[in-house]
Amino acid sequence: MRILHVLNEVVDTGNGIVNATVDLACAQASSGNDVWVISSGGGYVEFLARHNVCHVLINLRPGSVLEILRDLPRLKARLNEIQPDIVHAHMMTGAVLMRLGRAIGGFGNYGLVTTVHNEWRHSSHLMRVGDRIIVLSRNGKLTFGQRGFAEHKLRVVSHGILNSPRRMVEFQANDETQTLRNAAPLIITVAGMYVRKGIGDLIQAFGQIADEFPSAGLLVVGWGPAQKQFEEQSNSVEGSNRIKFRGFVAAPRVLLRQAAIFVLASHTESFSLAIAEAREAGCAVIGTMVGGVPELLEDGRAGLLIPPSDVEALATALRRLLGDPQELIRWQLAARANMDWLSCARMENDTMDVYVSLLRERDANNAG
Repeated sequence: MRILHVLNEVVDTGNGIVNATVDLACAQASSGNDVWVISSGGGYVEFLARHNVCHVLINLRPGSVLEILRDLPRLKARLNEIQPDIVHAHMMTGAVLMRLGRAIGGFGNYGLVTTVHNEWRHSSHLMRVGDRIIVLSRNGKLTFGQRGFAEHKLRVVSHGILNSPRRMVEFQANDETQTLRNAAPLIITVAGMYVRKGIGDLIQAFGQIADEFPSAGLLVVGWGPAQKQFEEQSNSVEGSNRIKFRGFVAAPRVLLRQAAIFVLASHTESFSLAIAEAREAGCAVIGTMVGGVPELLEDGRAGLLIPPSDVEALATALRRLLGDPQELIRWQLAARANMDWLSCARMENDTMDVYVSLLRERDANNAG
């Protein structure tokens, strides 16, 4: 199959949409498909090439309307060369552009698939332009059905990152001898520094339990616009000297394997790759009951679920794990159980099923 992925950029700075798309494109190429990625470029261009995925440089960054218009003739020419069976758009700019290009721009007669990676964005309604619309969780399908998306277009394909080509390279670069779990309990979160990620709630909850567990520490990994706000907040809570900010880490696996507990206190979340990585690393996991998080934690069998924006519930969950070593071990073991469905191979297979069913439907309609 000839597959073209479209996204704004292929930066290697922890963007979950980019990471999932790179994983998928490389897996599809390794299965014998002809795969291209169109984007404005970034650190994964060479990585894609090493995995037989051809990158096409076209400016698709939002806000660069004049540059996008300038590149349209070259984009049309490349599409006519590639003649993709499927165009898979992962961001709104590409989704709208590829729908309009097919309809009025002479871009070709491909099947258009879109993936809604950020269901919390109001502008995600633009992703309905796809012939098939992939959402990341059962909750996402319900949400977009209620927003008026055509039910027959919606398909659930959860991200799968385990054993992906991208992460296998990360593993080879890590020294496994440095990944022993700390004797002192370490609580970790890996997330963008945004208020919606609930990092302020985690800092406040840690402050509530810090005196009860004087050996526990909190490590905040990630970067973003609210980092200064969170750093200032951490200075005002108990145990502030045990709260550390690490910044962005491209491959956090070593840090996760050193931690006892992983927390994602998001107020909104589609499907967190970080939770999947934390489960694989053997952390006990605490997550909020939003978006696809309950599914990632198998409705509470693989991790503790708490309401969003509930500092008291988060502090109680931390006490539960830190106060009972056997309870902590039980949840660490539960996190690592039943993880096959989080594999990159499963994500690839499910996505290819969406493509095949779309093309069969189009062929049947054309024949009729």
